[in-house]
Amino acid sequence: MFSEEDVSEYVSNRGSARFLGCAVRKLCKRELTAMTVELRKTWLIAILMVCVVRGASGMSAESTSPAARSGMMVQPREAWTTSRLRGTPTPPEAFRIVPAFPQIRFDHPTSLLEIPGTDRVLVTEMDGKIFTFSKAAAVAADLTVNLQNLAHEKVSLFAAVLHPLFQQNRFVYLCLVHPENGSHTRVSRFEMTHDAVPVIDPKSETVMITWPSGGHNAGCMRFGSDGLLYIATGDGSGPNPPDGLTTGQDVTDLLGSILRIDVDHPANGKNYSIPADNAFITHTTARPEIFAYGLRNPWKFGIDHQTGEVYVADNGWETWEMIYLVGNGTNCGWPVMEGRALLRSEVGVGPTPITPPIRDHHHSEANSVIGGPVYRGEKLKTLDGEFVYGDYITGTIWSVGRTADGSFVGRTLVDTDLRIVDFMEGAAGELYVLDYDLTGQIYELLPNNVEDLSADFPRLLSQTGIFKSVAPLQPAAGVVEYDVVVPQWTDGAVAQRFVAVPDHARIELASHNGVRGRYPEGTVFAKQLSIPDHDGNPTKPIETQILQFQNGVWNPYSYRWNDAGTDAELVSSVGMTRTVQWPAANAAGQFTERTWHTSAINECRLCHNAGPGFVLGFVGNQLTTLCPTTVSSTDQLESLLEQQVIATIPDDARSPVFQLVNPQDESLDLTDRARSYLHGNCSMCHHKGGNAIVSFFLTKDLSFEQMATNKGTNIGTFGMQQAKIIVPGDPFRSVLMYRMSKLGYARMPYVGSQVVDSHGISLIARWIGSLPVEPSTKLSDPLVIASLPATALASLERSGSNPETRTAAIQQLTSGTEGSLALMVRMHAGDLTPADRETVIETVRNASSDVRGLFDNFIPESLRKKTLGRTFEPSLVLSQTGDALRGRLIFFSDAARCRACHHTDELALSVGPTLREISKKYVHTSELLQEIVQPSQKVDDKFATWTILTKDGLVLNGLIESQSPSQVVLRLADRQKITIAATDIDELQKSTKSLMPDGVLADLTAQEASDLLVFIRSITEAAK
Repeated sequence: MFSEEDVSEYVSNRGSARFLGCAVRKLCKRELTAMTVELRKTWLIAILMVCVVRGASGMSAESTSPAARSGMMVQPREAWTTSRLRGTPTPPEAFRIVPAFPQIRFDHPTSLLEIPGTDRVLVTEMDGKIFTFSKAAAVAADLTVNLQNLAHEKVSLFAAVLHPLFQQNRFVYLCLVHPENGSHTRVSRFEMTHDAVPVIDPKSETVMITWPSGGHNAGCMRFGSDGLLYIATGDGSGPNPPDGLTTGQDVTDLLGSILRIDVDHPANGKNYSIPADNAFITHTTARPEIFAYGLRNPWKFGIDHQTGEVYVADNGWETWEMIYLVGNGTNCGWPVMEGRALLRSEVGVGPTPITPPIRDHHHSEANSVIGGPVYRGEKLKTLDGEFVYGDYITGTIWSVGRTADGSFVGRTLVDTDLRIVDFMEGAAGELYVLDYDLTGQIYELLPNNVEDLSADFPRLLSQTGIFKSVAPLQPAAGVVEYDVVVPQWTDGAVAQRFVAVPDHARIELASHNGVRGRYPEGTVFAKQLSIPDHDGNPTKPIETQILQFQNGVWNPYSYRWNDAGTDAELVSSVGMTRTVQWPAANAAGQFTERTWHTSAINECRLCHNAGPGFVLGFVGNQLTTLCPTTVSSTDQLESLLEQQVIATIPDDARSPVFQLVNPQDESLDLTDRARSYLHGNCSMCHHKGGNAIVSFFLTKDLSFEQMATNKGTNIGTFGMQQAKIIVPGDPFRSVLMYRMSKLGYARMPYVGSQVVDSHGISLIARWIGSLPVEPSTKLSDPLVIASLPATALASLERSGSNPETRTAAIQQLTSGTEGSLALMVRMHAGDLTPADRETVIETVRNASSDVRGLFDNFIPESLRKKTLGRTFEPSLVLSQTGDALRGRLIFFSDAARCRACHHTDELALSVGPTLREISKKYVHTSELLQEIVQPSQKVDDKFATWTILTKDGLVLNGLIESQSPSQVVLRLADRQKITIAATDIDELQKSTKSLMPDGVLADLTAQEASDLLVFIRSITEAAK
């Protein structure tokens, strides 16, 4: 038998009726077997009453899945047959991709080629393995060689190429990073056997050429129609600073170049010779192997075997990706130029003039271009003579070719979800595409025979077939509503989630974002976002987001609801912004204006991409709502299985390693809740292999040490001392804490959210504060007993303190970033009185942006300062009539950042030039504005920024005051001088980025910026 206590064990502290069905089913199964029918009925009624009484009070519209609300046994869903989401809103692309050999997958492959005289394909993997397989059988690949066994240590294998006379000499050339005598990049020649399943003889290695390895190695190789071997090398640097070795224009080394050598005629003690027509063969100091130079990381390139032309895809730095047509002696410009944009003008240009790219892509559409072949096959006639290339990050494939007048024109061939790493033109004209780590498979590019359905694509939500009715919202037959354990923060909007799988097909569910699920063609996920009422229930719909799987690609769309709430209209691919009325916090019945941004398609794909697996919420560990530990299953997963939405429940879905918990549930472990929150909101970018600029990882399965957060960043410290991404025990020196707390510049996430999550702030602050403090950590002042900020916080906690004391405490805390963070956390937690909140808002009104941005969330949008923001038209400022007196007041206030570094006359009191020097240098106001907006466009050597990475993980940026073999004295942006022992320095690099940050005018109005410029200009004029 069981009692009320048995039942309450299943539903206590859950706050959701979702557990009702699970509790009833499990308890009935365990206890009621021996009972009579009548007793069963009696106990079942009792159980239901207890569950309803104890569980119903915690139900909410977002957190309760409909399948669990009734407590009844779930029936298989009806077939979903009403979908009208076919095609795309725009005409289909000219090409498509299909798996070429569906049964064969590789582990991080890097290149592929065909073995002439056979039907076999050779594939290299990054860790040094090489495989071949038969195209006819295409069932499994055979190991050809494992280079790690040869090197006895880790290697990185970039590419393979076969000698033009391979069928006679069996020569295979490999490019790899080798550990011998210190890590370096080499090209080696090996011999392959004549066997039907060939192998490479590891003892046949002949090292041909080497160069220093580094962050950018490139490593692509091709034989040209001239029989010469062309080799790509990178600039040997990491991403920052750009061209850290300043080698791009230096032709005295092999870096950042396309090399051309003759491997058939060794000479001068080398295993190769220099072609007689190489551009620098007679240059006194240049390396004669160089064919073209000024490249950053030419990962892959292609050669037209009809014309001999060489097309290079070069990975850019922060803004551009480039395609170059290079000839003998071509200078592509890096790092003086990034494509067509001037970057490091202080670097001298090499011995030949700079050639611009024939095509370039802004980073809004490409991030890491991969070159392919110049297509000359018979199968895809429309591509004849065009250089085909793609992008590793976005998966888009383009081509560029010549028009009748000889000019170059590019076109998009297809958007894919692949991590493109290589292309290959097959002997029969096939054009193959190799995926790196989404599937590790080989795909074929084919003409797209998909019908153009763009005219019929649903422009209204009511036309999609997902919903039977949109007002009120009712899913169509076969469409199932579901919930997730950790919902992503959506600026306070209430979310309802639906999954629609065509007919009776089922999803092969992924257990977590680290693995891939399988989805039937036409699968759709929908998320409805609504404005909540004061109780958190959905009221007025704002937006419905759609993720549709079609032809192997996930397509995101958004529908914007009309003001009447009767239907929603498809939003264009560039997104849109609108003003909505939002319930005012702590003021029932009152509303405030808020800007609501519907994301562009490219913004959606910043999260929904191959890295985290495209589908973020509908994975096993997000669908797991645990019953008590005595029960081995979860009701939502069981429900989805019973409804035949999913085929099976993955074993790892319940694994403690990947388990997520509800961040709102105060009864659960604090660390589990915080890590789950970060996983659900941040790990789509911050995961191993993610696209975040700062490399740290927030997936729930990692240990704290594996998160790599105990380090500084180059993004900035925002006024915090000794800041790191996370400082254990100190949230007020943790950059993660700061950036998720701020609006405007430096806000994280930088897309998808314009409102700070108060609960999330409180949770992460508590978690960071609970972490063990490292012995070497100097805690921030708000955490130091008897410090002024700590005393100020204590006075605000005392209800009896007088208004003057409380105002003084607020002024003390908001005088710096660390105190402001401590105060801000308390405001989000609701620990301040309404009067204190008003005092805070008034106090920070003219504070520095580092401080003011932490409190903008508490100010209605209509009352916030209308500032320039990070990007603006210069004419907006230049059209104003500036006033020098007002500008002087701005300069000497905390509203502008200039005074922190620039004294009017005293160089010793400046970090960088004085205002007088600046005013003399820039005669016109427009030039001065340009310098402020783009401070890194040209930096004088004497004001160059140096970055020091210490061995304990600190990153320091400043000007070098002095340097000796034993120490470096660095002057920081706050004028502080710090001495670092040489033995404590892990890395010292000169940066091309100015110490003056971007966006210094972002928090000024156009008038204030104009006034400030006029004041700076007036300093020189007054001296005349």
